[in-house]
Amino acid sequence: MKKNTNECKKSPKLTVPEIIDYYKNILGITFNLMDEEKAKTFLEKNNFFFRLKQYCSVCTGQTMNGKYIGLDFGHLVELSTIDMFLRKLLLKMTIDLEHYLKVKLVNTCQNNPCDDGYEVVQQFLEKHPKIKENILQTNRTVTYGENTFEKYSSLPAVWNFVEMLNFADFISFYAFYYDYMKLDCEYTKHFDSVRRLRNACAHNLCLLTSFKSNQRFNPDLETSFELLGGNLGISNGIISNCMKVPLLNDFAVMLSVYTKLISSPKIKEITIQELKEFFDGRMIYKKHYFENYTDVKNAWHFARKVLDYYSGK
Repeated sequence: MKKNTNECKKSPKLTVPEIIDYYKNILGITFNLMDEEKAKTFLEKNNFFFRLKQYCSVCTGQTMNGKYIGLDFGHLVELSTIDMFLRKLLLKMTIDLEHYLKVKLVNTCQNNPCDDGYEVVQQFLEKHPKIKENILQTNRTVTYGENTFEKYSSLPAVWNFVEMLNFADFISFYAFYYDYMKLDCEYTKHFDSVRRLRNACAHNLCLLTSFKSNQRFNPDLETSFELLGGNLGISNGIISNCMKVPLLNDFAVMLSVYTKLISSPKIKEITIQELKEFFDGRMIYKKHYFENYTDVKNAWHFARKVLDYYSGK
């Protein structure tokens, strides 16, 4: 039988001292910005090898023998720290978006004389029977909001149905509602970006793992054109290139939707200010680490310009 060449090879289990040796001798990573003793403590108490290694490709390439050039353990620690704070801020923003999308949908329903609030939900569940199964399963396992789920899940209306759905199912219902009611909705075209960013943050995935443009990635065209015509102070070439980076595209799209959808001026003001302070403070606290890394600097510069552009809306 022919052996499957794509079969995953088992990686050896390593202790922290063995991991540090692996970083040095196999990956070529130095310990100048953070010495080995502090690195050992960091790996024991703050993070682990698999997550940190995901940041390796951000700063540098590799030699023919697989070793990284100019990469220090301190680079990985700094990126992982920035990533942690960024995920927390973006998760808060995407949760706000989820809430205000629900508010908008419920108000649309309540003000729509052609909608009794029930039929559209039944039509949606007939088209998506697996979502109904998910709701029934949730009823058996949920701890919070349990009474609400049990009381209304047999005959849900829009205003309680939205509380029964996970985010992915909710945005499916949101798009279905506006299509079913033949109403225009300016946000559905942006949902893929918001969903990707929200799920990555909620599942604690590493965000800052690549700033290389992906030519197979399809950026959000409406947001791209908006930024290209927005006089950001950076070239159209850089904007187009950055929008081919999935994280930067999703960040720009999320900000665009956030500044348009959030109806509370105070929430919007406080959140945007918090994000700006992070970009201008902790995010660049050790910016000298990345002076030689063009992709990292371009990514920060683009994201900061995008933040200024949408915060002025």
